[in-house]
Amino acid sequence: MQNMRAPAFRSISYQAALFATALLTLTPMPGRAQAPSTAPPPPDEARCTGQAAVSPDAQAAACTNLLDSGRYTTQNRAILHSNRGIAYAKAGDYGRAIADFNEAIRINPNHLRAYINRGNAQLATRDFEGAIASFDQAIRLDPKSLMGYMGRATAYDRNGDTDRAVADYGQALKSDPNLAAAYFNRGLAYRRLGDFDRAIADYDQAIRINPKDVSAYNNRGIAQADKGDRDRAMADYDQAIKLDPNYALAYLNRGLLWQGKDDDRAVADFDKAIALAPESAAAYNNRGAIWNSRGEFDRALADFDKAIQQDSRNPNFYDNRGNVWRNKGRFDRAVEDYDKAIALAPNFALAFFNRSQAHYLAGRFSQALADADKAAALNGNSAAAFSLRGLIREKLGARDDAIADLRQAAALDPTFQQPTDALRRLGAAVH
Repeated sequence: MQNMRAPAFRSISYQAALFATALLTLTPMPGRAQAPSTAPPPPDEARCTGQAAVSPDAQAAACTNLLDSGRYTTQNRAILHSNRGIAYAKAGDYGRAIADFNEAIRINPNHLRAYINRGNAQLATRDFEGAIASFDQAIRLDPKSLMGYMGRATAYDRNGDTDRAVADYGQALKSDPNLAAAYFNRGLAYRRLGDFDRAIADYDQAIRINPKDVSAYNNRGIAQADKGDRDRAMADYDQAIKLDPNYALAYLNRGLLWQGKDDDRAVADFDKAIALAPESAAAYNNRGAIWNSRGEFDRALADFDKAIQQDSRNPNFYDNRGNVWRNKGRFDRAVEDYDKAIALAPNFALAFFNRSQAHYLAGRFSQALADADKAAALNGNSAAAFSLRGLIREKLGARDDAIADLRQAAALDPTFQQPTDALRRLGAAVH
């Protein structure tokens, strides 16, 4: 029976520069003397504008002091609110950050940087629609705004509108044809669209601009692997590791290339990935799959436990651990894990298939049939699902239905021996 692994290819994404600090243009209130232009800024101004290296809390406090002083014109008060919003954002207090950016925009509706900064704060809070609206306004004020297009592209990308993201990365590249981050992110977007050749071409450009960009080599390797070019993918992962021997993702992805072809090398790469990044759920998951395939069930369970500890919302990890319990003959424990996988992903066809197997092996044929029905409904091209349902129906005495399912399985995959053997056992022709 099938035992699928969780996908583990990972990509690193650059973002537009998060927060742009504005410097004060000193325009005192009427009746106040202007400081000479050669004089250093007062301490609070240096802190608020980011010219002094201080903590985010100290920067916010300095901006508050300046706002409370009553010394500044309307334009500069907008800048002060924007800069305090930056300080709050650096501290992770995005609610107060957005409130300050809103106030800056209320005071000065043409404050380009406030829209940029608000958009980035909204990205951080996953308010993608709000971020898109903020970047729209920035682009309206400056149709060539590089940060506006990069920010909006990121928001579109995260909101699932990949085509618009690609278009905005293209606009950013019109402004700066050597912007490696735009090539890099557009490469990610093209890969999500399944356009591996264009993804590779964009990573080529990112590497041309920065030949030491290990992430670009890593992600180009992923696109090469998606395309089926194993040798070029391996060369890219090797180059990433050569440039940075501590780059965990390249070891993880190279391990995936070795997996199933040279499992010893795969394990060595997963070991290295885990040593460098102990939080790598994907490395534990894929190493666990190798232990399971070798019958080293306790080691497999330990790795899947670790994967789940790192990412308890990934249904694949529960499904994989359930397969180990099933292989150990612990069918109730297997069903518990499949239940969790299905709760997280109600249309997870493979989890229904595997839970059906566990029920079948435990002799619970009615429950097995219900799950096999669901697996076949969710994946009508699965020869394994129809074959399993045929075996279950045979056990339940529904010979004609069993033969129909087994014939369907054989038609879907003529190389799959299980349904052919079962049909012979039932004295039925394959066709």
